[in-house]
Amino acid sequence: MTAVRVLVFNLFFFGYSFGVAFTLYVLSKLSTQTAMQRVIRHWGRAVLAAVRIVLGSRVEVRGLEHLPPDGPRLIVAKHQSELDIVMLAALFPNASAVAMAELKRYPFFGPMLDKIGVVFVAVDEGPQGRTQQVIDGSRKIVEQGRPMVIYPEGELMKLGARERYRRGAGHIYTALDVPAVPVAVSLGAIWPQRRWRKNIGATGAFEVMEPIPPGMPFDAFMAEIEERIETRTMALIREHADPAALAAAEDRFARRVNNHDEVVGLARKP
Repeated sequence: MTAVRVLVFNLFFFGYSFGVAFTLYVLSKLSTQTAMQRVIRHWGRAVLAAVRIVLGSRVEVRGLEHLPPDGPRLIVAKHQSELDIVMLAALFPNASAVAMAELKRYPFFGPMLDKIGVVFVAVDEGPQGRTQQVIDGSRKIVEQGRPMVIYPEGELMKLGARERYRRGAGHIYTALDVPAVPVAVSLGAIWPQRRWRKNIGATGAFEVMEPIPPGMPFDAFMAEIEERIETRTMALIREHADPAALAAAEDRFARRVNNHDEVVGLARKP
């Protein structure tokens, strides 16, 4: 029965997501960015409903009271599951993020991403050039009153794993002089990183923490944002992961390893 429910959910997710992507492509040619944002929000909410109904799993949203009254400008979030993106779509459908400029060349994705208003960055312009592109693009997004989302590790992380935080979040925070809203998650307890398998009846959380006000020195900000996100994310994992996943997560967290290190602590034989 579990396998059937997972199959039904995955077929719904991929089929529905393809239909939404095609709709966004059409809207990118014929309609407005606002219309596309409505479709993005609907997609997020529909997938969350499927998580609840088909998988019997529950997503807790915590800390929305910490959001600034005029909305967030810089969201710095842990990226643990495709469900993270679903949550952001449901909560902040007008948000922007960074994408490779090369995607503009693709006939399907290029017009869609351009109309949504992502920040395109050319990867062949070197670190300094990319940093300035991110800052300039983020400034335009913030001036429009829209949130800018940054995944500082740059990839999906296994439960308990961490990657070196990239400095883009700090550059945006410093250059734009805006509050940064940290987000911790345990959504990988429901939907593990890039896995077909989903956990039936599981619970995960998406937690908004108190913003870091503007004005903190660059290095202090980077240390603060990493400490807060990683510490709170692990606390959520301890709440929501099943025993086997939690044991693996605790091992990764204790050794401060990334996705590519083996969980050696669990593999040792007596």
